[in-house]
Amino acid sequence: MRSRAAMDLLRRLIWGLWLGFVPMMAHAEVTLTPVEQRFLDQLPVIKMCGDPDWMPYDGVDADGEHTGIMADFHKLWSKKINKPIELVSTETWQQSLEYIQQGRCDILTSAQETPERQAFLNVTEPFIYYPFAIATQPDAAFVLNLKQLEQREIVMVEGYAGVEMLTQAYPELNLQTVASAREGLKRVEQGRAFAYIDTVPSINYQMFQHGISHLKISGVLEQQYAMSVGVRKDMPELLSVYQKAINDTSETERQRVLNNWLSINYHSQVDYSLLWQILAGVFVIVAFLVYRDRTLSAYNRRLQQLNAKLEEMSYSDQMTGVANRHRLHAKFRAEIARAKRIGKGFAVVMLDLDHFKVINDQHGHDIGDAVICEFAERLAETVREYDLVGRWGGEEFLIICPETDSHAAEVLGEALRTRIAGQDFPIVGQLTVSVGVTEYQPNEPLDNCIKRADQALYAAKGAGRNQTVTV
Repeated sequence: MRSRAAMDLLRRLIWGLWLGFVPMMAHAEVTLTPVEQRFLDQLPVIKMCGDPDWMPYDGVDADGEHTGIMADFHKLWSKKINKPIELVSTETWQQSLEYIQQGRCDILTSAQETPERQAFLNVTEPFIYYPFAIATQPDAAFVLNLKQLEQREIVMVEGYAGVEMLTQAYPELNLQTVASAREGLKRVEQGRAFAYIDTVPSINYQMFQHGISHLKISGVLEQQYAMSVGVRKDMPELLSVYQKAINDTSETERQRVLNNWLSINYHSQVDYSLLWQILAGVFVIVAFLVYRDRTLSAYNRRLQQLNAKLEEMSYSDQMTGVANRHRLHAKFRAEIARAKRIGKGFAVVMLDLDHFKVINDQHGHDIGDAVICEFAERLAETVREYDLVGRWGGEEFLIICPETDSHAAEVLGEALRTRIAGQDFPIVGQLTVSVGVTEYQPNEPLDNCIKRADQALYAAKGAGRNQTVTV
């Protein structure tokens, strides 16, 4: 029977092979104090708890392996401090909070400091910020402030720091908790709650993962989730070690982790070991300098292309490829600024597929998603070159028409309506669309303009659908 010491040595050797080097010959990438190093040496493994259902940030795959943005960050930090990290299995985020209080894990994959957690948890400085967003049914008005919803039932996942943050900011808010993001979104989908609050990437991922395609993002809050690593209160040395690892994380490393979850694969073409060998040979210094200059120029061009692609992806709806809500808001701001500068306003056209829920019920969400993509493609083909088509939420789309009055926008809306009604969609056949049109009024709040377009849209639906109404 192997001794405990032998088993520990075997585990360390296996971990060293995973990292690509033998531990006894390795050095951490970050510089630790003697106290910090002794602490790590006495710690066989760092035990980590996380959120098993908070993708794309944090999750557990079908094989029980840690996955998501936080998994990639912790693998990077594990290598920087040369210490293995072991995921402790939990069923929910609330259970992870209980485990760290009980000392069954040493760190939380990510956590935010709250008064309730101060007794048992320290946190590092934040390394990512994401604002909270509100998911609702597609017919809900745009939400600028949670005070608008104080009489409505809002749901969030139990144990999330946002629950405490929003409860303190809005004491009158009817905020209920659920066990998972899926449960919260399903409650909203079924009409048992008005809204679900989380971050935009998490809402989009969970909706796609669970086939919930007809909710929409109705607002982005000023409150935001600051992602930090949570460390047990009785391990100040580990807190200091993790902070050093985070501080040592370059912007390139940080972006590489995020890129992995934006489906961009980039492999550097620069062979640094070869460059240093060339540099060591004095007789080829001139040739090396020329080579390095050309290589770095190509490398920089590639980075610029990747950054442009990242920016495009951050402004595009993942399913349809048209503008997402972020892009639409940026366009709104630009058009309002232009209206103030040169006195030329713009118009807004809001469209919603009629009876779309019937398609999902009869044919399933996959066919429903295909219909939405086809609908978006036809809109993009029909509008003018300088109009911007975006997905407002679910089957609802919005078009911003620069330097356009309501009459011209109504003509465009009618052209879109008749094209949709006059062509078959695969599998489902003919469909119709209701259209609402309005024109931005000088110096009015953006929310007023959007509400008018929304009112025009629902006036078209109320009048029998397959109509264009201008307000």
